[in-house]
Amino acid sequence: MVYPIGPKVADIDDDVGVQFDYLIAGTSQAFLVTRQALEDHFKLDVAGLGGDQRDAALHEAFLEGWQRIRNVAARRSGMPNDGRIILDTGDF
Repeated sequence: MVYPIGPKVADIDDDVGVQFDYLIAGTSQAFLVTRQALEDHFKLDVAGLGGDQRDAALHEAFLEGWQRIRNVAARRSGMPNDGRIILDTGDF
């Protein structure tokens, strides 16, 4: 089984998502799944949550959706980026 390397809640613009490194064909690539993608496709609900509770909910939704997330990441790997590839709701 393939696991993400070091997933963590990270800032993106004025929002958050889950950033992770994924080793694909021997190359590590940084990705970030947006909060909106996790809400739209992986049943994330952070309404009324803040701080550690919000972060835990984001991380849990990410792990539950990991199979689909890694498939999308594999398709997007190697595309030009500025340090990390953003996976948003349209990618799913």
